Amino acid sequence: MTPKRSGEVLPRAPKRKKVVMCLMEKIRVLDKLRSGMSCSAVGREFNVNESTIRYIKKKEKEIHRSVREAAPESAKVTSIVREEAMEKMEKRLNLWIHEMTTDKKGVVDSIVVRLKAKEIYGHVTQGQKNVKPFSASAGWLARFKKRYGVNNVKLAGEASCADQEAAEEFKKYLLSVIQEKGYVEEQVFNADETGLFYKDVGKRTYVTQMACKAPGFKSFQDYATLLLCTNAKGDFKCKPLMVYRAQNPPALTGKSMNHMPVHWRWSKKAWMTSDWFHNCFIPEVECYLQGRNLSFKVLLILDNAPVHCCEELKNAHPNVEVLFMPPNTTSLIQPLHQGIIKAFKAHYTRELYSKAFEALKSNTETTMLDYWKSVTLRNVIDYVGTAWDSIKQATINSCWKNVWPDCVQDFEGVTESIKDSVKNIMHIARQISGEGFDDMKEEDLEEILAEKAVEPTNEDLDEMAKQGIGVGNDKDDHESQLIASRIDPLTVTKISEWNSALLRIFNDMEECDPMLDRSLKFKRLTSMAFAPYSKMLKDLRQKAKQRRLTQFFKPVWEGKLPTPSTSLERQTPEVELPNVDMLPSSSPAE
Repeated sequence: MTPKRSGEVLPRAPKRKKVVMCLMEKIRVLDKLRSGMSCSAVGREFNVNESTIRYIKKKEKEIHRSVREAAPESAKVTSIVREEAMEKMEKRLNLWIHEMTTDKKGVVDSIVVRLKAKEIYGHVTQGQKNVKPFSASAGWLARFKKRYGVNNVKLAGEASCADQEAAEEFKKYLLSVIQEKGYVEEQVFNADETGLFYKDVGKRTYVTQMACKAPGFKSFQDYATLLLCTNAKGDFKCKPLMVYRAQNPPALTGKSMNHMPVHWRWSKKAWMTSDWFHNCFIPEVECYLQGRNLSFKVLLILDNAPVHCCEELKNAHPNVEVLFMPPNTTSLIQPLHQGIIKAFKAHYTRELYSKAFEALKSNTETTMLDYWKSVTLRNVIDYVGTAWDSIKQATINSCWKNVWPDCVQDFEGVTESIKDSVKNIMHIARQISGEGFDDMKEEDLEEILAEKAVEPTNEDLDEMAKQGIGVGNDKDDHESQLIASRIDPLTVTKISEWNSALLRIFNDMEECDPMLDRSLKFKRLTSMAFAPYSKMLKDLRQKAKQRRLTQFFKPVWEGKLPTPSTSLERQTPEVELPNVDMLPSSSPAE
């Protein structure tokens, strides 16, 4: 008779939790399978069933295609293989949003984004058969924002006007922090980024009109992002940070990136990270405050743009307190947006026009279009450094009037500075002459100085997606980092040529200039500027001097050295035998 079963229920094994793998994890699974691991071993490693691994292996081609067409941001959160047309459309739409919000603070309306998505979808499916309809619904937009981490797309009406009430509240809070912790004008800083279309001479000019008609013209390629930073006193300006889309542009081949008028960076992604904060801002400000005999405690004011990595910068340094302004208050209270950035762009445009006029004056055969084409990043960096140095202390100080009025001495400084620059630019434009230059108006220059973004065409988006321009690709970033710029060292010959040329110029000026004090002053100032190269020349010549081999040995002969023997004589020198009588005697063995 069989024993009765116990009434106790045996505990079941815990049910395996469902695992949803994103596309990037599926690529890792395929890499493991390609390395020779079995499906069961890979399943155990990823804690999924063997059948799941076999299904991923079956869909290998579709997974690789989906990852190739999608951006890295989407592949890290998407788990299903999606339609190729949808992946292409969303990748280009993400690039479009990135370009339309150039300063990473701007927002675009959700209705505009949905209309643009339908337009791009029609472009990527052009000529295809059996195309699935796409309505760009609100649900799709919400999923798209989650997949790509897009935060600067708002519902209709959300991105309308500035928040006056929030600006007033922040102003009160800022003043209380300054008073409570005893910050002075030299210790309070503001930093913000701006986009620079560095070859913009006005859309009504014949140069821009002809350039736009040229095949292959892309306005977004003549663009760089700048980060500017000043203090409330106005007597200190950090060296500008310049971010370009390429690591080693041809114009900077052979140049040391660490010795330029700007901090040079390259990036295809959001870039305002701790790199600038720790490697640029902290060393410069600490040196400045030390020179003023002030304690190293700093208050840095930033806007709340996602690119500023708020959580990362809040406690980045024990001596630096970072305050973030409320959303939609930049145009009301941020000092850099009260005229500093506009004054900088006015000085930059004046420098661009001045150099153009000098080029046309020195060579009558050169046209403005020729000069415009010849402007390179090396010229741009020079103009940026000159323009930033040209901004006066009073101009910077006056721009703090809306957020810290007690520290401002001249409330009209920035207005007068911008007006003077605009007048100078218009005067130079009329001297350059040509369509759009002869009748240049203040409205034309206001458009150049304003914050703006140029909308790329669908063809531009195709090329950007193909080359990885704008919003980047992790693989492209890694490959670009492997490219090192070639820096040719300065030689004695090259610096000697410069030195000789300067000496000839000095002598010629002293002979020809009737005003001796003027030529001597030029000689003195130029020699002071050339001093680092003179020191380098001296050091290189010192290193080039090699001691002779004989200097390491003492001579063993007195008088004349022995003459070399002839071929008839014995080549081996005679060895002088020691005097036997001088040898110590040895005692006989006993």
